[in-house]
This record gives sequence, C-alpha cells and structure tokens, in this order.
Amino acid sequence: MGYDGEAVWQADLRMMRQAGVNLVTVGVFSWAALQPDEHTFTFDWLDRILNLLAANEIFVCLGTGTAAQPAWLSAAYPEVLPVDACGQRRRHGERMNYCPTNPTFRRFAHQLVRRLAARYRDHPALLLWHVSNEYGPLCYCDGCAARFRAWLQARYGSLDEINRRWVTPFWGHIFSAWEQIEPPSQLGDRSMQGLLLDYQRFMSEMNLEGFRQEAAILRELTPNVPVLTNFHGLVKHLDYFAWAPYQDLIAWDSYPKADESPAEVAFRFDLMRGLKGGQSWLLMEQTPSQTQWRAHNPLKRPGEMRLQSYQAIAHGADSVLFFQWRQSRGAAEMHHGAVIGHAGHAQTRVFQEVAGLGAELRSLGCCLLGARTPARVALVFSWPNWWAVEYRPGLSASLDYLDEVMRYYRALWHHQIAIDICAPDSTLDGYDLVIAPLWYMVSEQQGAAIERYVAAGGVFLTTYFSGIVAEDGRAWLGGYPGPLRRTLGIWVEELDPLLPGTSNRIVIDEGAPLAPGTYACDLWCEVVHLEGARALARFGADFYAGGPVITEHRFGQGRAYYVATRPEPALLHRLLGWLLAERGITAPLAAPEGVEVARRCTATQEFVFVLNHHREAQTIGLPEPMSDLLTGQTYAQQLSLAGRGVAILVRSQSAGDA
Repeated sequence: MGYDGEAVWQADLRMMRQAGVNLVTVGVFSWAALQPDEHTFTFDWLDRILNLLAANEIFVCLGTGTAAQPAWLSAAYPEVLPVDACGQRRRHGERMNYCPTNPTFRRFAHQLVRRLAARYRDHPALLLWHVSNEYGPLCYCDGCAARFRAWLQARYGSLDEINRRWVTPFWGHIFSAWEQIEPPSQLGDRSMQGLLLDYQRFMSEMNLEGFRQEAAILRELTPNVPVLTNFHGLVKHLDYFAWAPYQDLIAWDSYPKADESPAEVAFRFDLMRGLKGGQSWLLMEQTPSQTQWRAHNPLKRPGEMRLQSYQAIAHGADSVLFFQWRQSRGAAEMHHGAVIGHAGHAQTRVFQEVAGLGAELRSLGCCLLGARTPARVALVFSWPNWWAVEYRPGLSASLDYLDEVMRYYRALWHHQIAIDICAPDSTLDGYDLVIAPLWYMVSEQQGAAIERYVAAGGVFLTTYFSGIVAEDGRAWLGGYPGPLRRTLGIWVEELDPLLPGTSNRIVIDEGAPLAPGTYACDLWCEVVHLEGARALARFGADFYAGGPVITEHRFGQGRAYYVATRPEPALLHRLLGWLLAERGITAPLAAPEGVEVARRCTATQEFVFVLNHHREAQTIGLPEPMSDLLTGQTYAQQLSLAGRGVAILVRSQSAGDA
C-alpha cells in the first residue's frame, strides 16, 4: 500500500514467479476502494489485478472486503459502529469496528459480496473466497440487546426458564419482562454466571451469523469455490469449534512471540487440525521476518521462518502463506515484515529465504497434500468451559484455563506424541487416552459419553475443579465432580484455592506405579474421598495431609484418573509418560530434547518430520535407513541436523525392499 501507479505490479509478478508464489490473497480491506460512495462501485482496478495474476498462473484467494467498512458508511449510518462495554459508541477507524448484529452493516456488506461473486464467479484466477478477516467485534448497543432477548426467547422459551437457569432469585434479580434483560456491560449486571455465559455464546453466534450470511451468497453464486475466514490468536469470545462446520477449509494466522516455546505453537497448529476432525488446514498468514504490533518485535533469525513453516506442515498445514507481500509505505503495519521490503527488490535475506522455501515446496509436489496425523491421544478443549472457568468473582483469580491445558499438552509434546485437540462433544472412539484438564463445565450427556468411553476400555484423565457446573453454569448437586463422579470413583468434598506463593506436597510411596518421592504442587488442592478409586499419591501437608491427590479408578474395561492439584512439571511428565507406556503409545523416533518429531500419513506412505528447534546441530538415531525428501540423502543409522534444520523422512526404498 502507498505505492503510486501500477508499474510496481509487473515487478511484483516477476518476483512472485521468482519466489515460487502460486496463491495470493487480494481485497481483504478493499471495501472503500471498491465502493467509494453509497452508489458507486469501481471494480476496474481489481479486474486488472486478477487478469494479471491469471496470466502469470497465480491463483487468488479473494477477500470480500467486509472487515473494515468505508468512512462514508460510518458517517451516513453511525448505528453501524459498536458500543463498548462502558456504553460509549466508537468513532470510525481501525478494523472490525462494527456492530456484529447491525442490519445496515449487513445490508451493505451483502450488496458488496453479491457484486463480487457475480463479477468474478468464472474468473480463472479465483480459487478461494476469504470472508472478512480475523473476526471478533463485540458490542453492547441497544440493537444487540434486542437481538439478545430474541436469542434468549428462542433458546429458553420463557422468562421462568431463564430465571431458573440463571438462578435470578439470588440478590433479587428475578425478571418479569423481557425488556428488563440487558447485556452484561460494565454499566450493568455482571454478577450472574448464566447471563455472562449466554452473552458470550450470543456474541460468538452473531459473528458467525454474519459470516454465514456472506458465505451463503458466495455459495449460491460460486458453489464450487471453497469459502473460509482466517482464525487468529485464540480469540476467547469466538468458539472456533462452533464455527468450524461452516468453513470449507480451516485457515490460521500464525504469529508466535519471539520467545514462545515450539510446544505452544504446535498446540495452536494441532487445534486447527482438530477443528474439522483431523482435516488438513491452511497456514494463511505468518510474517517472513517480524511483526510490528507487539512491545518488542525482533527479527526471525536465519532459518527460523523455514523451521516454523515446516512445523505448521508437520502438524497438518497444506499451505505456507505470508503477510505481507510488499511492505506498506505507511499506516498501521508499515514496519510489519514483508517478502518485499521498502528496498523494493529481491536481493535481501528475507526474499532469498522465502524463495528457497518456495523451491523446496515445489520439489515436494503434492505428496503431502491431505496427509493426516494418526493420533491415539485426545486433549479436550472447550471455549464455553474457558469462559466459565475464568468468570469473576470466582474462587481464584489465578485460574488460567489455557495455561492448564498447555501444561498437559506440553508434557505430551515432550514425549513426542501426536495429539488431537477435540471439543467435549467429539466422538472419542479410537483414542487410547483422553485428557480433559480443568473441565469445570460438564453436561450430563458429556459425562455419560466419558462413562461409556472408559467402560469400553478407554483411559481418561481430568484434573482439579472439574465436573462443577452444567452447561448453563449451575452447580451440580449431590457432590463433585458431578456427572464424572461414577466414572472417576471419587467424591470431592472441598475446594481449596491456594494463595499466591504458597504450595503443598505430593507424596508417592514405594511400590506405587509412579516414581516414588515427594513433589511440589501449587495453585489448588481438594479434599477427595475414594468411592471405588485408589490413591496413587497423597497430599503431604495441611489438614488434608494423607488425603488422595492422584487417583485411579478401574471402571468397566478402562481406567479413569483424577489429579486434584497442579503438580510440578517433572511429576506431570512422569505421570503422562507412565500412562502412555501402559497403552503402548510411543514416539515415531527417539530424539534429543528440543528436537520435535511429528508424523503425517497417506494411505500409502508415512512422513516423519524432524524439526531442530536448537541453534546448534543435533544427532538423531534412526531405527532403520531413511531418506530425506528435502535433500534426497539416505541415512543408515543416524541423522545429523543443523541448527534450526528440518528433515522429512521416509523409509528408504532399499529398506522397504529388504
């Protein structure tokens, strides 16, 4: 952006061919350029771009432009602007700066989308539709309040049912008319968990409704062109699992922090793969060099971009794309990394690395496309559970759902185990081990599904503060962990959130299946009673010293485990290692710490990715001769991998013939 004239386009196309680019995203923020006023549309410039790309055999992921409305729209129809939680209507600017329920915004957005689809439906460059961009607007306006009341009426049917589900008699909050219900803004009521939970659900659904309406127009006019939007970060107020069925492909924008562990990056990749049950996904955005919107934005070091790109592919991505192609001359992201920097030519380190990666991907061809990751371990993740766990006031401001899920994911990742990230209602058949950390919100149906899974031979593990409330946020009666109690064979009598800086101990005696010793634990403890389960470890201090902290219950053909605290990482690593060994779940290769091993498979071939996250070379032993698809070299007994190096190994032909 900010370049005068179209002469630069020819230079762009030449360098795109040089870099191996075969897909570009166009038009994501183009609404103002496509519709300069309410009655005028200007598609000529976009025609020329698409025609040039088609002539150069480059496909297009065409944006609808609806992520940022033009200034004239906000000025003429100020009701399209959102109202924040403090009751202030925002002024025009930024992006995603609209009310997600506003009918005027939607009317103009639909008009633009329909014109785009009608104009380009048969264009040879069109490969994908990109609806809006990185969704997430929130609003508390009167229009949202009215839609929320209608949403509640459809969900619950009556005020009596809402009063019952939200437990409104507490503090005298009984509703006698629908108009009395307001969004939980900072100016209103934020004391009722049911209200907070339902408004989160409502906002996620309203954003999704906006996507679905635009997508329906595109599918009507271009039924054979896949439609998607791009997920980014882990946006807390958007339930990606609820969105996934309406995406033809999952697309992800990956922007890890410079000091972020590769396990955390891998978790988000595995989540993208899990959104559609193991289907491969698109790496839609990453920076080739640096971001510019964090407090500090260091460069990616040589080899780092390539390593991160292959990590995405190793975890299910079928593409490697970047933001941005050419660095903007100004505005919000003028310093954000780009394939072509302000220097304007290809004689840069970043361009050469991107071009080198492009050449490698061309050499791989289509062999990896659609390959899946066979996983025997499932990790349960839930957006509504995330919302409910962290509502305040609560028992502990230190509860962090993402952090707890990551503790278990990280331990599995260090064991080099493939992991599927699943929603709580996912089918669990085929998994040997299912782990659901901090599963606070459990429905009766979900509890019954876990009971069937364990009874049929599965192994299930959950943790402290699980099985506390139902899907409407009301506490389970009769004893925690609610619908998991029978499966786990325990009763949790009391919950004891610890003060910051305090801790307890976990004691494992000689003869236990876990490594004996004393380990630290913190954050949370519970008073647990055994109801058929046995204690594998006990608390070492406080009035519940000697009480169970890690339990095992043999139930039907399977086993269920409960961890009533937050154990130190060393014990968690050993606990999960023991469960994996019990089920015969092993890594594809033994590798040094910091060298990641991942696997993708087609019907006829297995690909083993080896990713060296160290700056120094590492040596990996091989169980048989294997060939590297990237170099063509065959390794008999061991692989020496350079710092930040990557290998994609397959069984060597000679080994297969032998």
